[in-house]
Amino acid sequence: MAAQRPTIRELIRQRRRFVGRRQELAAFRENFAVPPEDAAHHFLFHVRGDAGVGKTTLLRQLENTAREHRALTASVDESVNSVPEVMAAISAQFAHQGHPLKSFDKLLATYRQRRHEADSAAQQPAPQPSEEAAGEPRPSASSAFAARAGLIGLGMVPGVGALAGAAEPDRVAQAADRARAKLSARLRSHDDVDLVMSPLDALTPAFLKDVGEVAASVPWMAWFFDTYERTGPLLDLWLRDVMFEGRYGSLPANAVVTLAGQGTLAPRCWADYADLVADLPLVPFTETEARQLLTAKGVVDEQVVEVVLRLTGGLPVLVSMLAEARPTTPEAVGDPSGTAVERFLKWVSDETHRSAALAAALPRSLDEDVFAAAVEDEAADLYGWLRSLPFVADGSGRCGYHQVVRTAMLRLQRNQSPQAWRARHLRLAEAFARWQRQIEETLEGDEKWEHERWLDYRLEEAYHRLCATPEEALREELRAYVCAYIDYTSPSWDHRWRRTLVEAGRDSGSGSVVAWGDRLLAESTRSDLVDNVTRLLDEVGADERAMSMALGLRGMVRADMNELEGALADAERALELDADCVRALAARGSVHLDRDLYEQALESFDRAVTLDPDFPWPLARRGETYRLLGRYEESLADLDRSFDLHESAWTVGTRAQVHHAMEDYEKALADFGRAVEITPEWSWIYAERARTYRFLGRHEEALADCDRALELGADYAAFGRVHALRNLERYEEAIEAADRCLASHPEDQAVLAERGEAYRMMDRFQEALADFGRAIEIEPSYVFALVCRGQTHEHIGLLGEALAEFDAAASASPDNAWALANRGALRLRLGDGEAALADLDRALGLRPDSLLALEARARCHRLAGRYAEAATDIERAAALDGQDLDIAFEHAMLVSRTAGLIEARGLWTAFEALLEEHDSQWDAQARAAAPIISRAALGDGAGAARLVAELPATRPYWQIVDIAIRSLDELARIPGADPALLATLRAPLAELRAALEPGPAALG
Repeated sequence: MAAQRPTIRELIRQRRRFVGRRQELAAFRENFAVPPEDAAHHFLFHVRGDAGVGKTTLLRQLENTAREHRALTASVDESVNSVPEVMAAISAQFAHQGHPLKSFDKLLATYRQRRHEADSAAQQPAPQPSEEAAGEPRPSASSAFAARAGLIGLGMVPGVGALAGAAEPDRVAQAADRARAKLSARLRSHDDVDLVMSPLDALTPAFLKDVGEVAASVPWMAWFFDTYERTGPLLDLWLRDVMFEGRYGSLPANAVVTLAGQGTLAPRCWADYADLVADLPLVPFTETEARQLLTAKGVVDEQVVEVVLRLTGGLPVLVSMLAEARPTTPEAVGDPSGTAVERFLKWVSDETHRSAALAAALPRSLDEDVFAAAVEDEAADLYGWLRSLPFVADGSGRCGYHQVVRTAMLRLQRNQSPQAWRARHLRLAEAFARWQRQIEETLEGDEKWEHERWLDYRLEEAYHRLCATPEEALREELRAYVCAYIDYTSPSWDHRWRRTLVEAGRDSGSGSVVAWGDRLLAESTRSDLVDNVTRLLDEVGADERAMSMALGLRGMVRADMNELEGALADAERALELDADCVRALAARGSVHLDRDLYEQALESFDRAVTLDPDFPWPLARRGETYRLLGRYEESLADLDRSFDLHESAWTVGTRAQVHHAMEDYEKALADFGRAVEITPEWSWIYAERARTYRFLGRHEEALADCDRALELGADYAAFGRVHALRNLERYEEAIEAADRCLASHPEDQAVLAERGEAYRMMDRFQEALADFGRAIEIEPSYVFALVCRGQTHEHIGLLGEALAEFDAAASASPDNAWALANRGALRLRLGDGEAALADLDRALGLRPDSLLALEARARCHRLAGRYAEAATDIERAAALDGQDLDIAFEHAMLVSRTAGLIEARGLWTAFEALLEEHDSQWDAQARAAAPIISRAALGDGAGAARLVAELPATRPYWQIVDIAIRSLDELARIPGADPALLATLRAPLAELRAALEPGPAALG
């Protein structure tokens, strides 16, 4: 039987359930007709507008529209306090619609159980040190301080703003530092500890996997996030990651997400995806839309309509609320000059009910207990009635007023009776304080700072005291901020506290409270933090402990900003007030460290660590001190401990530097990779990792990291980029990159030397020598430039000048194996075998795997007739790098000399094959000259003669021809060689060498 079609009257009634916003509804509805693969399809909608403009109402209509298109829907508002709660809420709503997320729900239950176990562990009495005095344990300014946003900017991540944690709330909030060691002992496994400490990393992939499976069974899936101006700071990064960046996995393509909030989306998070956001800005109703709404509510009298329009300004929430009373005369609406509150409560005639409605506006959110504390005793049973009011939003047992209504009610009460306002807020503050004390009875020491409900109560107590006595309460809150909140609270709670200052200041009309909240919320750099702490000193000046803590904090920030004099002055002044101020000791140690006073730095850091073993900052800085002293094992111990307490990119990056210094490059790369995961936008990490890649010869990866570092503003990575391009034999690009860098930094000797080396590889010797010379003028002991200039002189036949350069390099750095190997090889060529052997032995003592030194020493031994020693060296070199042409050539020469040319044929043939396969190792002239020797050794006189005839066309430099002649002379001394053939080949080469004037003429 066919379904009965609706009547016209029913369709009109349905249309009038929601008035206005037809354009926004149409845009959302039409999106379901566009497949996700189409570029016109939108995955993200953003509804925005001022309070009372109808965002929540529109969001409900959008959800209804999604359901009309058979979408599986879920909605979330400000009642959620964490990302796991968001996932849990979505999962519960999907399950209610018949699509449970089973695997996720199972993991979520495990997480909640482990959290419960963790909370229980936190409530166990903490062991007291034997020297601890009776009473509560001494408060510890430990790792919770580092876990909060501020300390990431205080040196744990140099260059990141003081509130980096506020920009990464999901990461820093999980670093509940002191708990890790305790949890490891309490929970069943490391996986359980990670689940509690980093729930997003564990829960989100499971959540997205289940969501993807469910989405495959429905046409569409739609998520709605209301009051996003409140939840955005909590959800921004996570939502961006799951939608666009794939950190945990990805949302399915048939998912549509809608956000609704007062302002625009945070640019720092969403700017890269602005083109993918469908913006739906809302403004107050037009007169036509307001009239339609009034008509739908039965308000049709023209005089009444005009009064409502004039009173509300078209704001939908006010139009709707005034229309609820169904006024039939202007007098029924009320005097338009009266307060909005009277309009809202015009239809509430009972005085007890009216008073309860006004009193219940004072708390920021309500449950039955808070309502009872807010109202008089005779109204305590009206909570159910209150929840039914049109301006009260209800959810999960809690409720709250619409912000427009609440703001008007607060202003009315504050202005009508300041004394009653003060008394009611104090009554609420005492209630929240009483509930805190009840929780504290079950806790030990400072465990309250890890108890979520206690923290919530603390926040609401602060709000009501700030509303009651703004100036007095502000001073107490700022002292608590300096002495306790910084040390113990998470970044998310800290952010909420700052927002509380703004809201309390606004609601109480206190400009100073608002100013402090705005100032703290705007804090984004270390300079901002210094300014704020300086102002705090004026506020807490009468409290010596707070003064010491504030000075210590400012000292740490100033030390991180390299304001060493100011940092030291702050630290010393703080220590005069409190000799055990850990922050001040850490600041003083940091100043000593930056001044290279390592022993004094260690003294301060040792004292800080003794006083507070769980404070990661002095541990990390002491680890850095040990690194600079070359005490690598002690450095690693401190850095490991610091990182266990707080996963800081700076700490793990410093640990990577220690591994690099210990030549454990794979561990260094692993640590640099972890640092990138923690702080992916920090240029220093990429620049430092590029250096490790350079040491491993992984130049493509080094180049990619240098490019990324430069994108992020690290100009110093320009050298690494030039170096990588040069090693990749992209010489023209290397020179162009060096030119750009030198245009702004003409005194950068490292870049000058790298450009010189690129010029040398291109046989542009005059330019190479000019760059090397300029680099050496800037830094006379610059070994790289000295050795490269020596190599250039050697190439063009200025062997005396080359030896002088190698001498200068070895003098500047006696333990530089590279310089010694180059000098040893040249001394051998000059016939000073004894001096050559001394250099090469020393070089290999410093770097046993130096291919240059092994090949040269093998040659030195061969020429001296020490064939066994030569064989040991060349075979070791070949085992290290079987593809090196110099080693293959020397190996063939050695076997020819010891076993004869016939026995060496296989090595000479292999050498030629290797030369063809890896000819880029040698330049064009060397590639042309080398086969002359191999052809002669193989008895191919015609082939060798042809190559000799072709050699002048390659424009060889003097050194190449000289080496070829020396090699032929050595072959001539081998039994079984053809002296006549070798003499025939040698003669034209000798003429060519004579024609190639060594020295300036070779510069070309």
